[in-house]
Formats: sequence, C-alpha cells, structure tokens
Amino acid sequence: MNKEKSIVVLNNLIEINTERIEIYKTAKKVTEEHDLKDLFAEFQETSAVFKLELVEEVQKMGGVPVNVVKRNSLFSRFWNNFKLTLAGKNREDILNTLEYNEFVAIKSYKDTLSNNLDYLTAELHIRLKSQQIMLTKHHDKVKKLGDLMLS
Repeated sequence: MNKEKSIVVLNNLIEINTERIEIYKTAKKVTEEHDLKDLFAEFQETSAVFKLELVEEVQKMGGVPVNVVKRNSLFSRFWNNFKLTLAGKNREDILNTLEYNEFVAIKSYKDTLSNNLDYLTAELHIRLKSQQIMLTKHHDKVKKLGDLMLS
C-alpha cells in the first residue's frame, strides 16, 4: 500500500463529503418543506460522519486532511444550478438537482474504489464501499420522492 496515494484518494472523498455537507445546508435553506428539510439534515449528517471517518484514516496514515472546497467543485456547480432553478423553490427542481448530485457523488466513490484498489487496504475498501452503499440509498430516496412528483 502506498500511503501517499491512499491519502490523496481519501482526501478526494473528504472533499466530496465536504461539498455534500454544504449542498444540503444550502438545500435546507432554500426549501420551506419540512419533510425535505428533515431529509436534507439526515444527508448532511451522514456526510459529516463519513468525512470524520475519512479524516481519521488520513491522520492515522500521518497525512493532513484536506479542509477546502474547490472553486470549481461540485458545490460551486450545484450552487449555480440552485440559483438558476430554485428561485421559485420548486420541489421537483430541488429533487432533480439533488438526485443528479447524489449520482455524481456515487460515481466518484465507484471510480475511487475501482481505480485505487492497490492503494487501499481491505478494511478501507470495505469502509468506502459501505459509504458508497449509503450514498446509493440517499440517491434512491431522492429519486423516489422525485418519481412521486410525476405520479
């Protein structure tokens, strides 16, 4: 296992979870619907837990956890989309935007797992796979709510 590469991989996932935390903070602010606020708080908390787990792993390896959201990040793109689509705070638009962002987060996890097997311990791989599964459940919840809008 290459510790330096492992740290880079984990820091990328820390960034994704930091962005998700910001996305759901923003989403809670723009909606007035209590069921969505509760859902977004749950998702925000999940990412906070994931981020903490990843930070601890980076520190165990002697690395420095990343603590910055990039300017051209998922969050920045999300925020710009939010400003454009959520002026009316439309439930369907909120759910569609968040469903897409959940898909992007899941894809990042999948890519990380498949492209970095040599740099992750079996234990770390299991933890990241578990996080990916939870993100998939989040995606499915958002998708289900969006699909209900169509029925």
